[in-house]
Amino acid sequence: MVIGDGAAEGVGEPMEGFRRRSWADRVSNTLRAVHPELAYINLGKRGLLDADIRARQLARALTLKSTLAVIACGGTDVLGVSFDAHAVEIELSRMIGPLRDTGCTVLTMGVPDMSCSHLVLEQCQAEARYRARLLAERTEAISLRHGALYVDLARRPVTPGPSPWSSTAPYLNCRGHAIAAGAVIQGLGMLLSSRI
Repeated sequence: MVIGDGAAEGVGEPMEGFRRRSWADRVSNTLRAVHPELAYINLGKRGLLDADIRARQLARALTLKSTLAVIACGGTDVLGVSFDAHAVEIELSRMIGPLRDTGCTVLTMGVPDMSCSHLVLEQCQAEARYRARLLAERTEAISLRHGALYVDLARRPVTPGPSPWSSTAPYLNCRGHAIAAGAVIQGLGMLLSSRI
């Protein structure tokens, strides 16, 4: 199960050489190769702040009783006029905690460095970079506190090549989704190996 904002929904534009699939769809396809009976649902919706995600998606997520939940959010908060990292941390805790209480494995993600997107104005790049890094730090801390797995897309280096960002919106393109999927799959693999 995936909950969150546009990053969770899988918003992104096509790119030559990459399948038109979101990171979440790529991860579910990989997991289905091992467990064909896997059920997958994505509740993500673009434009939602973390408080909205908790209010609109958490109750449904809890009724689904998933064994794995990925929370991908914070980008909308980072791009807002103001950014309250403490409030976002509280909302994340209010989502992760109840999911973990059901026995669900929870994976969270640090927002990629959106300051690299050409859509972020040059005079705003430093602030966007700072906010993304602060959100990543808070997400990692609250994830560890709840026993959730954290995947750091904010610090993950992007190999040389075309930009992973869409040309018309501050979302990943299909290359960016492939990179994010690889990071999530690697994180899940490390979690599995630690339990063997």
